[in-house]
Amino acid sequence: MSQKDRYSPMDTPVRLTTPGQTTSNRVYGILQKHNGGPLEPARILKELGSAQAANITLEEEQLLETLLRDDRLRSTRGYRQRFSLSGRSVRLRPPGNTAEQAIEQENKQVKKQLLEQLREVPPEVFEHIVAALFTAMEYEEVEVTRRSKDGGIDVRATLVAGGVTTVPTSIQVKRWTGRSVTVKEVRELRGTLLPGTQGIIVTTGKYTREAPLEASSNALAPIHLIDGQLLADLLTEHGIGVQASRLSLLSLDLDALATITGKAESSDQDTPSRPSGSTQRRYYIEKMPSDRKGDLVNSIVTMTSLATGQPSWDDYIVNFQQHFPTITRSDEARRRSRVLVSLGLVDIEDGHMNLTLIGRKLLENPDANFLHNIFLSRIAGAQEIEDLALSLKRAELRTRLQTEPPAGLSPTQAALVDKWLRHLKESAPSR
Repeated sequence: MSQKDRYSPMDTPVRLTTPGQTTSNRVYGILQKHNGGPLEPARILKELGSAQAANITLEEEQLLETLLRDDRLRSTRGYRQRFSLSGRSVRLRPPGNTAEQAIEQENKQVKKQLLEQLREVPPEVFEHIVAALFTAMEYEEVEVTRRSKDGGIDVRATLVAGGVTTVPTSIQVKRWTGRSVTVKEVRELRGTLLPGTQGIIVTTGKYTREAPLEASSNALAPIHLIDGQLLADLLTEHGIGVQASRLSLLSLDLDALATITGKAESSDQDTPSRPSGSTQRRYYIEKMPSDRKGDLVNSIVTMTSLATGQPSWDDYIVNFQQHFPTITRSDEARRRSRVLVSLGLVDIEDGHMNLTLIGRKLLENPDANFLHNIFLSRIAGAQEIEDLALSLKRAELRTRLQTEPPAGLSPTQAALVDKWLRHLKESAPSR
């Protein structure tokens, strides 16, 4: 499926096409330039050129709501959602898995069949279908004109904005096959408009390249254009001529698993339980990718960088084993790579590895102290073991972790957390 098919242009708040870029499409382009993100809303606003220091928080909230609205609209029109919002960051969703691609392709075929059916219905039936659509879009006073006295107008309606502004709307429909609407038809419709009204052309086909430019050339008599693709999208959105079925699509959630189990799936590891009495989500840790002293931070940075560009997890594991050739088994490579999920540097969605905002910050500044702070804030038992290490000698600490590990950790897990902390400390001698 092409990029164009997957990410069709979004429309304006009144759901009609206009030339130019919408905010959501511009954000999509910005994230593409940054390998899919994630980016903070403030960074996106800066690149959009719209951030105002006095209203930055409000603008961020408005931006996030715009992207959520974009995703909701795409979903109702049978497309995959484009954005993933996590906390205060935004990134592009990874390419769809096989099931999602098949569903989107099927939706595309249904819309194609819908347009074929519309081109075969009698003209008066098509006019009533368009009228039903505008009624569903919450236009008021929608009526099909009498064909002998329509003056070229097929449907009349009134757009009511916020219960305050009313805009009389003249709608012309073109049930055309193999012919594009041209500048001529746009000018003819504009010639029928009274002051303070807007015009809309609805076609089952397409427009010539010049038609949208002509439609937007006169702000006093605006003309909006709905082509066949958008018409099918709008009919789908409002359930006219199509039915939507609902089937849950499952995807692996390693983030949730990381809070339940830290077991390395080997016979020498006990199964820990969930930490009790903690309101903050805590994660368990896997074995280190390298046991060489001083090499831990470099290894984590390398592993994190391999997630740039949203690779599939399978592709990521291949690259992981190329960088860490001593880990020859793919199942072991997958276990080791899960440390990135526990540390919050990467998440996995639809079988793709995605950098988080924390992961991007680590790549921008590979600092052992930063990684140490992440470890303390996210890993179960880390802060408690760090506090014990300050008051106990090494032998005493080992005995304590063996006999009285932090709540929720097995002795094996406690020893692993201690090992991580020591390696992180050795990587940051200036602490």
